[in-house]
Amino acid sequence: MTSIPADAGTTPWDADVLGVLMAPFTGTDLPDWMGDVLEAGLASVILFGHNTPDPETTRALARAVHARSEDCVVAIDEEGGDVTRIQAATGSPLPTAWALGEADDIELTRHAGHALGDVLAACDVDLDLAPVLDVSTDPANPVIGTRAYSDDPDRVAAHARAFATGLMEAGLGTCAKHFPGHGATSTDSHTALPLIALDRAEFEREHLAPWRIVPWLDAVMTAHVLVPAFGDGPASISPWARPLLDRTAGGTFRGLLITDALDMAAVAADPGFGEAAVRALESGADLLCLGTSIRRDDEQMVREAHDAVVAAVESGRLRRETLRERAAGTRAHCRSLRTRRSFVPPPDLQDALRHAEELGADAASRAVRGRGARLDLSPVAVLDLRAGAHHASGARSQQLVQALRDQGVQADVPDYPDQPDQPGSPDQPNQPNEPGPPDRPGQPGSPGSVADRPQVLALTRLPRSDPDEGRRLAALLARRPDTIVVHVGVPDAAPDHRRLVLAHGAGRTMMRAAVDLLLHGDRR
Repeated sequence: MTSIPADAGTTPWDADVLGVLMAPFTGTDLPDWMGDVLEAGLASVILFGHNTPDPETTRALARAVHARSEDCVVAIDEEGGDVTRIQAATGSPLPTAWALGEADDIELTRHAGHALGDVLAACDVDLDLAPVLDVSTDPANPVIGTRAYSDDPDRVAAHARAFATGLMEAGLGTCAKHFPGHGATSTDSHTALPLIALDRAEFEREHLAPWRIVPWLDAVMTAHVLVPAFGDGPASISPWARPLLDRTAGGTFRGLLITDALDMAAVAADPGFGEAAVRALESGADLLCLGTSIRRDDEQMVREAHDAVVAAVESGRLRRETLRERAAGTRAHCRSLRTRRSFVPPPDLQDALRHAEELGADAASRAVRGRGARLDLSPVAVLDLRAGAHHASGARSQQLVQALRDQGVQADVPDYPDQPDQPGSPDQPNQPNEPGPPDRPGQPGSPGSVADRPQVLALTRLPRSDPDEGRRLAALLARRPDTIVVHVGVPDAAPDHRRLVLAHGAGRTMMRAAVDLLLHGDRR
């Protein structure tokens, strides 16, 4: 194990180490210590929801970063749909990847990528950690699901390429994720280390095929997953992953290899945060995504990774020359991304946001499906039966309530036995992606029980594989068989219920499309 020096927090910043770090900080103002790190040579900053309450604040913060370091790449995890950072407070105007795959219009997907790229460019962001190349073959997958374009590798490849093309047309850098594939597991790497026990032939056929498109992308993000068919250890910190990527891409990938966040439990629990950073570099990573600092001191988090790498160099475990070459190559890529951004003048931010709204509404309406489900303008009870927050996106029940209210329907979340709490994103425990469903029990406006409501809507995501969610749904349907289920997961995970809407996601745009379908029918 790599130990942290006793005087951690006081040692000078090492420029070679900073050249391989993608570091976080907490809040909406650039801390003094981060300004010092930027001037000392930090390669990249990553923004999370607690940094980006709205696009205007995001733009100001990104500009503050660039004012301290012209070459530092500002990165963000912005997929559209359920996974948004820049519009964490209100929800993304764009559909999920799965919705784009359902619409199956390649030009629409390219336009969606371009629309998102315009918003990011207007916010002075350089690198989007998208598109998702995972093939969502396990309906019980708790973290990928509708973030994937499909369960078909060819469709995933086609739409991921189109989305990336749109991003690049807007001047954004692209990072495909999560290599070699996170779609065939029911374990979330935010909480544990997934094991994918497919044999080599099946994995290559179903999950590696989309990765053949990566030679013309800017970066690839590795996953914290075990795939014994290819080697030992998690892909993100093991030496088998980079050669596998090279073979899959025909030896022509020249972009950055970026780890998934090293604070995720899949590697932070074992071998540990600092050790994972060192192992990732030993395994060929170019850039270490450290994760979110919302739960700990931000400077100390960056120090821990930095000092672990310094200790590995001082012990001879990592060669200084190798680290210096890696940092130089990473900085060259970062300068290239910044130069590309300068060649494409960013649009007006409000114009970009309006265009994304219009495009997103059209795309979502083309994807949402329903059977036996109609609403009138009578009051509606909304019950969120999902268990807790999605670790990549947070809870989203408020989006359905707000979409109903926007259409003139009285909607609230009544007191109901065994309804789970809905925290916000783990990225923002004190400033959640949403403030929580309005009108919670005990708050003004929570009037009575489900039995009193003319209409009931229930949100589900994993009712077949999550025993608690399945039990809650069964109990509700026994009491109110007229309940309309709004399913926000992949279709194969949906319950067998006669009144069902397949929303393909729980974000703002998908919920608006679902409500429009319920009130007005299919208007395509």
